[in-house]
Amino acid sequence: MPEKAIKMLKKIFYITLILFLAFRVGYSEQSRVKIILENGYYYTQLETGEKFKIVKQVDWALNKIVFSPDGKYLAYTTSNGLGFENKGRDVFYCKVDGSERIFLHKFDLFVDSLLWDTYRGKDFIFVIFEYCHLGYGGIQIIDIKSGNIILTLLGDSLSMAQGEDCYQLFCFGELVQKGRDKICLEDLLTIKEPDSLNVRFFAGWSSGDIYISNKRDPLLRFGDPKNPPNQDELSLRSLLRSGEYPVSKIIPNIENNRIAFYGKRDNFGFFGTLDLENKKLLLFDLSDSLKFSYPIWSPDGCHLALLRKTSSRSYIDFYGVGDEGKMVRIKTHQITTDRPVTDFEWSKDSNTFYFSIFGQNNQKIKNTINVDR
Repeated sequence: MPEKAIKMLKKIFYITLILFLAFRVGYSEQSRVKIILENGYYYTQLETGEKFKIVKQVDWALNKIVFSPDGKYLAYTTSNGLGFENKGRDVFYCKVDGSERIFLHKFDLFVDSLLWDTYRGKDFIFVIFEYCHLGYGGIQIIDIKSGNIILTLLGDSLSMAQGEDCYQLFCFGELVQKGRDKICLEDLLTIKEPDSLNVRFFAGWSSGDIYISNKRDPLLRFGDPKNPPNQDELSLRSLLRSGEYPVSKIIPNIENNRIAFYGKRDNFGFFGTLDLENKKLLLFDLSDSLKFSYPIWSPDGCHLALLRKTSSRSYIDFYGVGDEGKMVRIKTHQITTDRPVTDFEWSKDSNTFYFSIFGQNNQKIKNTINVDR
């Protein structure tokens, strides 16, 4: 055999050997870490015997732990005081030594199990609940990098489909209705917008503090004698504690760390804005005769536009920052037609607002509003 060919074979052999050893080392590192329960806490334990406290155990609603595919991280649940009989759970992840703990999401339901999968460099955590229904149950998938819930699926369990990078979905032991019976990891890469229906508010059972599902700490505190709640805060808490309701969307204001939210329950429409940094309710409107939709922040974060409808008329309301940071209405534009409106947009300088009205033959007629006048 020519010397050149022998050198090439040796090179291939050594590369293969290095890859094999690297795989074995990675596998060995993962196998060295195990979960143990001691003195009411879950620990990770290395092969050396070194232990790291992860999370407290709760007998009536057991916490869950799952390793990342590479064995370097783990995701776990911890009690948050929400939900019936304190079954609500927060989902965190951290390194196996307990460092770099990151909060992901808050739920007021019991988490039955967690699954961590990695596909093409992206990490996903499947949060599987004990209840099998859509809405705020079923199976929810978190994109770890963004922290967003990107998809909600019907099901209470899943299993890897043979020969595919897909999971089959089951509900009460039966395969979910055909056409929605599996989710492929490739599909998760194409999702651009988070599932905002699952950014939700919660009111605690005891103090009634108000939380949002992608924030760990309460947004509004109740029971503090130094800062008694105002009427708007009491109205929001009453709405949240009166039962399940859909939030159509929660719109973040990146510039000023605020959110706008709106929705309806029964015959009530509502919307409001919250200051996430200072934990203040800046605006809240609850009505049995109005519907609110399409809130959109201006680029500078100082103005908010919102579509308001009665049974016969439509308006675009504009809000700005008033005294003590409150949001106040600064302008109202009445829409003089019952034709649908769309394409809400602000100018880059935040002074002008644009929207379109569907005319005859569905031709869009663009309209302009100068907010400062």
